[in-house]
Amino acid sequence: MGITERTPDYRGLLNLAGRHVLVLGGGQGIGRQTCLAAAAVGARVSVVDTDPARAKAVAEEVDGLAVTGDATNRANVERVVEEAVERFGPVHGLADIIGISDWGPIDEITDELWDRGLDLNLRHAFLALQIGARAMTEGGSMVFVGSVSGLRSSPNHAVYGAAKAGLGNLVATAALELGPGIRVNVVAPGQTATPRVAGRHPEADYYDKAGEQVPLGRVGTTSDIASAILFFLTDLSRWITGQTLVVDGGTGRKFAYQKL
Repeated sequence: MGITERTPDYRGLLNLAGRHVLVLGGGQGIGRQTCLAAAAVGARVSVVDTDPARAKAVAEEVDGLAVTGDATNRANVERVVEEAVERFGPVHGLADIIGISDWGPIDEITDELWDRGLDLNLRHAFLALQIGARAMTEGGSMVFVGSVSGLRSSPNHAVYGAAKAGLGNLVATAALELGPGIRVNVVAPGQTATPRVAGRHPEADYYDKAGEQVPLGRVGTTSDIASAILFFLTDLSRWITGQTLVVDGGTGRKFAYQKL
């Protein structure tokens, strides 16, 4: 069988009208922007968050469904997906934004800290992938938020880096098993201005100083990351699966060059 090249409707490739997008961790930051982005191109959006008020607020912004649940618990994830499917039908896009970065030297990592890091950065992703795929009866795309910490080593990032590295391998394996109907990819942000980062670095000039290290001159915004997630959710990325897209303003290239 040969290949016939046809010029697609490129505007149509960006259109999510009639599709159901489930956003885990959609109540703030990158998750909220992902909900707004998906809704802007026509998607029906289910907003999942551990905080009912946050989920409700974002759901009202996008005329979507608010669902509350603990993503590290299998029964909760099954319930969340079931509620979303009951409201909007089969899932066509899943964006998993959940994660937490507990930092510290290896010598000070407790069993509890290790388990928490893997639960919130890897176990929940496995549950979302497995249960979410079963709800994609019409096919679709899954996007997981990783981190540059999963691709390059940094002091005090052992738990977070190990979990995010594991996420990359989980997604690569899932891409082989779930194709051709379901695509699975990772977006790996660099330094990004999120509510969590702001809470950790309250100093007024923090982002300005951090941005000086970035070739593009600033740290990332939540909409920068949501734009990359939206790319993977739409048919613009229809022939891409099992990949990790680094969105760091070029910082990784700069560090690689400086080490030569």
